[in-house]
Amino acid sequence: MIKLNDFKQYGFYVTWKLIDIGFRGNDIFKYNLEARDIINYAIEKIENNSEDNLIYELASMYETETETEEINKILKKLSLKEKTTFNLEFRKWRIIYVINTIKNIDKNDYISGLIELGDLWEKLGYPQDTPHIIQGRFNTFTPEEYYTEENYKFLLIKHKKWIISEMKFILRNQV
Repeated sequence: MIKLNDFKQYGFYVTWKLIDIGFRGNDIFKYNLEARDIINYAIEKIENNSEDNLIYELASMYETETETEEINKILKKLSLKEKTTFNLEFRKWRIIYVINTIKNIDKNDYISGLIELGDLWEKLGYPQDTPHIIQGRFNTFTPEEYYTEENYKFLLIKHKKWIISEMKFILRNQV
């Protein structure tokens, strides 16, 4: 599960659109944030002198099923008021998800590692900017060529370069 502090630790601004994506607003990342995280964030915003009535309303919510729908509605309203773009906020989720997944991949078992990298990008829908190469997808790698320790190390380096590039892009383009 991804927490709001994961974004903050990398210098990403937490926005209502970012929160909406991880709560119920996106098929890939929905249900990653719990109502309690959102309520606590709203309280934090109030403590930092936010005077938006929607934030006050959100801060007064409870973690019940009946209020989850109301939290979702308020998040939609708050995210529409922002000057952020869905694409950039989604990319924040994606980079955190990739970083967390790669941290937890077994670096010593290259076959499992390659499978986990493939699963990671499958979940993300194989975006065009993926640093991953999938055996047999737009290439002629045989399984014997693909499932090697050398290829695994190469792909991990390629992912690290992509992460650095993506982080720079996000940090440069935050509002």
